[in-house]
Amino acid sequence: MEREELINRIVEEKGVEAVPVLLGLLVSEDGETAQICFDALLQMGKDVVPLLIEKIGSEEIDPVSRLYLVDLAGEIGDRRAVPHLYKILNEYDDEKSQIVIYEALARLGEGEKVVDVLALMLEENNDAELQDQLIMALSNTDSSVAVKALAGLYGNKMADKSTKSFALEGIHSILAKRHELKNYLLSLHNGKEIAERLYQWQKEI
Repeated sequence: MEREELINRIVEEKGVEAVPVLLGLLVSEDGETAQICFDALLQMGKDVVPLLIEKIGSEEIDPVSRLYLVDLAGEIGDRRAVPHLYKILNEYDDEKSQIVIYEALARLGEGEKVVDVLALMLEENNDAELQDQLIMALSNTDSSVAVKALAGLYGNKMADKSTKSFALEGIHSILAKRHELKNYLLSLHNGKEIAERLYQWQKEI
């Protein structure tokens, strides 16, 4: 059975009744099974949120598995999860985990509140994997601060070609949602260069 068929069958036959089982499997099974559960839960949408919030706050969930739930909360986009995500931030000392939570908060409409810390982390971090993670998080803040931070990374001579390309994608993502920020981009020292590159990039797609 194709994965999409399996997801549809789970949702159609069990509906909300399947949520506790799917959440349990999401944090305890292998990657492929977890992804199937994630997609099924995402398809159910806001009906999942009350149990999802309860699961996020459970002391029985290990910190790494909890991040799958955090990611799901961000994807669903229900703001009821916001205070619970702020609460668990204190449980994580490593930047990689913190970025996952900040990105989920940005998806939930908290972009302006988390963008400064994300921009600072990007400025101080040279790890390529973390930079990519930060670019993704910043692109979900829909903020002028993020545009400036990503433009700065694009102009960084130490950044590799792949990172610069990803930074451009991040800027494009923000401008697609907030067209008025194009004028802000053009006011930056390398803004015109970036705007021209984005224009050429769109023509190539």
